[in-house]
Amino acid sequence: MKQVKCDVLVIGSGIGGTTAAALLTKAGYEALVVEKLPFVGGRCATLDYHGFKINTGAAMLGDEIHGALCREVGAELELRVPDHMIVFRIRGKDYPAPKKGFWKTIIGLAARDDAEAERMYEAFKQGLTWAEPSYSMSLDDWARQYTDNASILGLFHFMTLGTGVNSYEMPAGEFFRQITEGAVMTWASPPLGCGQFSDALVGALKRMGGDTWTRCPAIRIKVKDGAATGALVRKDGEDIEITAQAVISNAAPWRTVELVGREFLSPGYLKDVAAVQGTPMICFHMATDRQLPMLEGSGCLSLVEESRRLFLIVDYTPICPEMAPKGKHILEAASVPASIHPPYDFKKEVALTLQDLRNSIPDFDKHVQILRINIAQGEWGVAGSLPGYSLPIKTPVYGLYLAGDRSAPKGWWCSLAAIKSGRLVAEDLIRRFKPA
Repeated sequence: MKQVKCDVLVIGSGIGGTTAAALLTKAGYEALVVEKLPFVGGRCATLDYHGFKINTGAAMLGDEIHGALCREVGAELELRVPDHMIVFRIRGKDYPAPKKGFWKTIIGLAARDDAEAERMYEAFKQGLTWAEPSYSMSLDDWARQYTDNASILGLFHFMTLGTGVNSYEMPAGEFFRQITEGAVMTWASPPLGCGQFSDALVGALKRMGGDTWTRCPAIRIKVKDGAATGALVRKDGEDIEITAQAVISNAAPWRTVELVGREFLSPGYLKDVAAVQGTPMICFHMATDRQLPMLEGSGCLSLVEESRRLFLIVDYTPICPEMAPKGKHILEAASVPASIHPPYDFKKEVALTLQDLRNSIPDFDKHVQILRINIAQGEWGVAGSLPGYSLPIKTPVYGLYLAGDRSAPKGWWCSLAAIKSGRLVAEDLIRRFKPA
């Protein structure tokens, strides 16, 4: 059997794993990433579909988090920022999101009068700057303490749906912590889709001396005397034994359990892994021959209160024409089921979303072509875990880490959580292990 040695083996090329690998390689470690799929990035990849670029998950990137990581490790990535990130449709009118005074302005737009706007904003500000609301109540319950205004309730509902969670299922404390963590965020898109971010990280990793193997599934994580010592992988039909000082799994936690073996993990840890659940989302990828007038110069349209399921429509093409053939636009629309907990009736959810699209886009059937309908759930959920719940980065096996949005601190979500997790893994590993 072929033998390979490295300092750190990373299983899975999602954002958490590639973040850790790039930071460790920059710090002088020899890192090897193995990926079972033919492409890198997982839920942050972009695939070509008949000339259109379709994201597998992440739709936008934050310059202060994604961009900063690329600059730190020397990854080359262009990010394009729309004139207005979001257009809010409130009571039938469209309002571009302000660049300053965001929350005060949009709460004011949704409020029925100045008194309600002031009352709601003061409660919101107190939750951010003084007393974080309880995790035992939902965001919707928190908001209903101050108003019954459908527009304001719809505004807060929209703000949670990007993580695949309804406002009546989002812990209020988690929402406010997310706002605090991501308070200053310049959202942008790479010219060829969010997969360019993953490709850029892998490119930097290789330039610094690390490597990535695609079409290379892990078969088993090796454990000796309670510590991870590497893994058995299969590449080009050949089994390869990789020896490493530490192993980082960016695979789903339950897949990591299968690779390690339940006998090496404590009952409590196995119970925690069993409780991990991804959040669902339905994404329509569509082509059109004209630009949506309400999205001129903007990133996306938010439907605050006038939809059954649809909450977001994105047109990437005004700032990233490379994502569609010449003369075409690529749209993405997203909806979240009525409950984030299974069982799901996705046939019904798709039908409701389609009705919303027809109501929201003029002459939808004449001008819009549905390319694909992707349903994110389980291992490929839009978020890897429920809000406020995640696993620690360290497993009961010494030297075996988890990276990704399923192992990030409270207040972090989706790809931001994956980067935070990858950073934490790299920092802890550097404290415990030295490069060979």
